[in-house]
Amino acid sequence: MIHIVNGDCTAMQLTKVAEQLWNEQVWVYSELLTEGPVYARLEQYLAYRALQLERMCGLPSTVFLQRGNEQERTWKSDILPAQEIALWFEHDLFDITMLLRLVDRLTQENAHAKLYWIDIASIAEHDRYLGFGALTGEQLSPYRDAAIRLSAEHIEWMRSAWIAYTSPNPLKIAQWVQESSSIPTPFCAITEALQFHLSRYPSTQDGIGIVERSTLGAVQDGAVTFQKCFEIVRNQLPQYGLGDMQFWGYLRRMTCGDAPLLGLSPSSSSLPEPLKAPLADAGHLLLTKSGQQVLDGTLNWAQAGGYGRWLGGAFITRSTAGIRA
Repeated sequence: MIHIVNGDCTAMQLTKVAEQLWNEQVWVYSELLTEGPVYARLEQYLAYRALQLERMCGLPSTVFLQRGNEQERTWKSDILPAQEIALWFEHDLFDITMLLRLVDRLTQENAHAKLYWIDIASIAEHDRYLGFGALTGEQLSPYRDAAIRLSAEHIEWMRSAWIAYTSPNPLKIAQWVQESSSIPTPFCAITEALQFHLSRYPSTQDGIGIVERSTLGAVQDGAVTFQKCFEIVRNQLPQYGLGDMQFWGYLRRMTCGDAPLLGLSPSSSSLPEPLKAPLADAGHLLLTKSGQQVLDGTLNWAQAGGYGRWLGGAFITRSTAGIRA
């Protein structure tokens, strides 16, 4: 069996156990599927995604392509020959999108492999959002015996989730979530993650999504630096799996355009650069007139032309009926 994980911390702890106790290999999967554009056949669009992610999140396209190409090489050598594959992914949107992507691709490229989901909630005392990376090798070891063998029905359902998430039509994912509302545990975690994804869409009332709204609220309450604001929003929205690079992308959009929601104080340094440790006082944020109007309910940011971003496979510029109220 080969174990696919997200994150070097998890890999470091699990590798010790896998090699010593099971004589098995650990493989790290690295992707940013909460940020678009995301396509069903993702590997065919690495170059375009690299350019878009550099624009959205500040991730250098050269870094993304180097990592992506290396990952493709080891995928072919390490993953495609495997007969049993365990997928260690948590319940936040960041992890669930990777889980769905892997199930879809493995089904097409390694159809004879037995697939297992290692569900973090199968051991109740561990936080389903905090992650495997916070656990020791001793704590990770029992999860192997709790692995969930994915049946043909499970796989078909998970692949339909991936197709809906990557659709350019945002109504597809809304329909999928509605049709999957009664899925039992533990697979309801997938529905919950994609339900959270819908909350990122701009509301018909104020034209912003849940991350922008939480950010404005944090700044209004006095969280004026990048780091403090990020910590508050990340803790408020554990369902996201929000990283600082993703949050930088949100702030970049919120401080730009014809109707910016936030600005930087005259004495502030700029927003921290992605992939670099932020200074504690970097990016001193202020509410703009537009930001206050959105909070007051007198301005719809999407209608004012402020909203424009990829969410899954859809490029969203305005509120869409049937997605969010």
